[in-house]
This record gives sequence, C-alpha cells and structure tokens, in this order.
Amino acid sequence: MSVIGILFFPFLCIGIPLMIVGVILIVAEGGQVTKSRPMMYPGYLAPYGYPPYAPPPPAGPPAPAPRDAGQPPASGSGRFCTNCGSPVATGISFCPNCGTRVAT
Repeated sequence: MSVIGILFFPFLCIGIPLMIVGVILIVAEGGQVTKSRPMMYPGYLAPYGYPPYAPPPPAGPPAPAPRDAGQPPASGSGRFCTNCGSPVATGISFCPNCGTRVAT
C-alpha cells in the first residue's frame, strides 16, 4: 500500500457506510428534509398590542418646604454631619446616617 492509500483508508471505511445510511434515511423519509412548524398551544394567544397612552394625572400644589431645610443644626453641644445634619458621637469618623466622612 502506498502512503496515500494508508491515509485515505480510514476515511473510506467511515465515510462510505455513513453515506449509505444517509441515503437510506432520506429515502425512508420520502425526501422530506425540512421540519414542519410545531403547533402552538391554544392557551398562548398572540398579544393584541399596546394599550392606548394615558397622560399622567395633573400634579398637585407643591408641598411647603421647612424653614431650616439644608442647614445643619446649631453646633452648641456635640458634632453634626455636614451632609445630612444628624448628630455624630465624638470619636466616630463617618456619619451613622449617610456614611459621609466627618472631620475629626
């Protein structure tokens, strides 16, 4: 046997039987190669579309703002957070309410 025969012999031993099986399957199926689409279940109907757009209800009057909004309480005794204004105990580096670093 030549080198070419040694290289192609395994492919012939596998390829020819596979080709024969493939031809038998095609003939047995009547030549039908494509699959038909499966039937959909009757419980899953197509959606009808999006509901019509409804504008949002009109906004009411704005709520009155507190008088001292945004200002931290007076620093008479103890320390307060510069971000949210909550009291901070001595020796703590971060605000327990909002987590902002507090100057020591």
